[in-house]
Amino acid sequence: MGGTFGKHGSWVVDHSMDDIPLHHMGGDTRHGSIATITGGDSTPEDYTFVLETAAERKARKRSHWVAYTTMFVMSIGFSIVLSGVWPYLSELEPSLDKQSLGWVVAANPFGQMIASPLLGLWGNKAGSIRWACITTVIVFILGNAMYSMLHLFQGLGYLSSFYAMIVSRFIVGISSANVTLCRSYLAGSTTLKERTVGIAIIAAAQALGFVVGPGIQTVVTIAIPEPVDTGVDWFVWDKFTAAGWTAALLGLINLILLLPCIFQEYNIAEKERAMMNAGQKDQAMRLPKPDYISLSAILFGFFITLFIYVLLETLAEPFMVDQYGWTDDKAMVVVGIALSGGGFLSIFMFVLSGVLSKKYDERIVMIVVGFVPLMVGTFLFLPWGPGTIPIQVCYNETMDNLTTTMDMTTTTTMGTAPASLLEVGPVNSWHFGDISLFETETGERNCTLGCPEEQEWCQTTPQLPIPQLIVAYIIVILGYPVAQSLGQALFSKILGPKPQGLWMGVLTGVGSFSRIMGPIFVAYVYTNLGTRWTFGILTVSMVLAELVLMAMFPRLVPMKVPTLEELRGHDGPAASEKH
Repeated sequence: MGGTFGKHGSWVVDHSMDDIPLHHMGGDTRHGSIATITGGDSTPEDYTFVLETAAERKARKRSHWVAYTTMFVMSIGFSIVLSGVWPYLSELEPSLDKQSLGWVVAANPFGQMIASPLLGLWGNKAGSIRWACITTVIVFILGNAMYSMLHLFQGLGYLSSFYAMIVSRFIVGISSANVTLCRSYLAGSTTLKERTVGIAIIAAAQALGFVVGPGIQTVVTIAIPEPVDTGVDWFVWDKFTAAGWTAALLGLINLILLLPCIFQEYNIAEKERAMMNAGQKDQAMRLPKPDYISLSAILFGFFITLFIYVLLETLAEPFMVDQYGWTDDKAMVVVGIALSGGGFLSIFMFVLSGVLSKKYDERIVMIVVGFVPLMVGTFLFLPWGPGTIPIQVCYNETMDNLTTTMDMTTTTTMGTAPASLLEVGPVNSWHFGDISLFETETGERNCTLGCPEEQEWCQTTPQLPIPQLIVAYIIVILGYPVAQSLGQALFSKILGPKPQGLWMGVLTGVGSFSRIMGPIFVAYVYTNLGTRWTFGILTVSMVLAELVLMAMFPRLVPMKVPTLEELRGHDGPAASEKH
């Protein structure tokens, strides 16, 4: 039954949704009808009361917080070890150099990249994310527990604990692929009007997890300066293992939140689409294809921004040790405090991005408030000034005189040792890919603090002044949350009101790839070429991302879904006569 629009708040009744059960809305409205009020203060978008009861809305909002919590915990699983993984690895395997750090950190996003599309397909096929999330959270707990028990692998052979660390981080990475399911669920459980805020909050949860993780490492570094004797061989409690056990505990809490008594799933986006296209079911199901070019532009920008942020987190601890001659403990504490402070600033910027996107075009907000500060902040990381980097000097305990470190890569590959060490005793050398290992049989080599001499660029590159470092970091933190949240919101809107599990898997996969490349970039570009090349390349990448988004600006719009009037218009005069 059709009708015409009334005036001054009149009721407009349309029985074309008689097959969709609606809930009591007050008044005399009966089952099977859509009632809307035109005029007055109501808006056409104010229709969520038609699609769900107050109790259902409350449960749906609660499910969103479970999704936010899952994203937060999975992000902590990645970031909690970033500031401590290098000193932990050095304690387990003292002979490893910084290039080994890249492989350990990259193992987590590599596992996530592989598992993300598969979990997205699982969620789409099952029509539910619960069991996929529960399974991955259990894997998350096991992976972090393994990270805290790496000492058990030391007796299995040389480098065994190094390989075990890579495996443990890979397992955690596979589990954290459930962020794909969280993004997909949020896209389906929010209305178009709610989606920008929802995506902004879930992006905030991810960013907050990235900064809270190092904060936890800072707390345990201060609280546990020496290992605690637990009396149990497999349970070691120190400043490194405590981070893994804490992540496992958070995973257990997350597992409880996913139980059916707490987490219930709702797909309000499907109901919204059905209501907007009532009476034209067959035609309404034929949605236009998303704009793949604009999606690619968003993915590129997402890759670059996350790449820069994760690179800074990965590089922070060894960077401080190299640039300023700090101890590992001091660097971990300072980095943790800085990242935690950045987390609070990120929360403010996520809230601000939501406010600004309501008043201004969210594309403009994303580019001007998000990408421009990232570009400026990255540029400011380029070192200027007269300061010099302290150079590390190493010596053997059995020697009277200091012996400056030599190029370990050349020494190991050629199979010969420095002359000063040949006087001490035989040399064992190994070569693992591009990781050079070196030790003597007659004592450990002790080193002064500073930049290793094999990083030759330290002798010609000026030190980055600490005030400049602080300013650059703050500017990057101001831009990153806005670029990430609004970029993900636009990505979801461009896809339109359809199941987004696979596409959210692609988004997560791209993010994972950026987090793989960041640590490897640190391991090779920073170690071999230095800060000028590192941040110069990043600045050029940000400029390129800015140009791509500006070129695609007119296409960065939500999918245009045909309305009921448009569909009827396409039916022609014959269709009009039927009505």
